[in-house]
Amino acid sequence: MRKLVLLLMLSFVLGTSVFGVAQQSSASDVPDKVDVLKFLDLMHARSQMVQMMDGMAKQMRLGAEQGFKAKVPGATPVQLAKVDHMFDDVFNALPIDEMVDAIVPIYQKHLMKSDLAAMTAFYGSATGQKILKEMPAIMSEAMQAGGEIGRKTFAAKSQQVDRRIAELVKETEKN
Repeated sequence: MRKLVLLLMLSFVLGTSVFGVAQQSSASDVPDKVDVLKFLDLMHARSQMVQMMDGMAKQMRLGAEQGFKAKVPGATPVQLAKVDHMFDDVFNALPIDEMVDAIVPIYQKHLMKSDLAAMTAFYGSATGQKILKEMPAIMSEAMQAGGEIGRKTFAAKSQQVDRRIAELVKETEKN
């Protein structure tokens, strides 16, 4: 699950930037770490990661609570709080600064100094800042919509898998 969360976070941060086609570049064309970190600060990467993680945690807690209630119909508030706490522990343990540091070489691999300068200029503009300001709400609403679809799909597929496993068990018992 931790790898999935890391992958989603990296995808989000990288997806908020406008990437061109990957280019081969000489060492002098590679943006330095300081420039990439300045760009990530301009992008509010840390706070966006935290907001995204909060949204993901909320959706996962809702799904886990629904799953728990399905298995334990009379679940108490104390039991549901324990389920919530499990996800809080996972998300609170994620090292945001380490994740940001892991992103730097990815930017350096795919962007030239001029690419980073152009993106910095755009995201430093009023339009770029508006996108950055609205992105958390957009992502939160998208995750909420997607989370509901995901829960419904998972519930339907989970029932199919349960039936198939039961059939396989019966088949095995016959043999």
